[in-house]
Amino acid sequence: MRQYETLFIVNPDSSEEDLKAVATKIKGVISGMNGIVTSYDEQGKKKLAYSVKKQNKGYYVLMDYVGSADIVSEIERNMRLDDRVLKYLTVKLADQVDPESIEPEKSEPPEEAESVETPEEEAQPPEAEESAEEES
Repeated sequence: MRQYETLFIVNPDSSEEDLKAVATKIKGVISGMNGIVTSYDEQGKKKLAYSVKKQNKGYYVLMDYVGSADIVSEIERNMRLDDRVLKYLTVKLADQVDPESIEPEKSEPPEEAESVETPEEEAQPPEAEESAEEES
């Protein structure tokens, strides 16, 4: 299996449901051909470098996945037929990727726990912290 990255630009006039429908369709093609989606990133609406299909802006979506070479041709065929997709580009990131070592995309991003220091801990000088550790 190989690892790929596909960037596609959706028409900015499309609704949020259309964007989700395009993404779901592409994810369905990948999973239907025994591929694994490793990351999915909606980058938002951005200005295009030049007009594409009379549009100056587009909604960018970046997707990483692992699969066989046939997946790329099927994804690009689906994007070519979909009028909502303005442009797309697929890049091969790696050859011979072990599918067991790849973590599939999670439906919700993990919440990062941040360590919050109390004002007393912030005000304590470093020497005081060391002496407190030695006493324990």
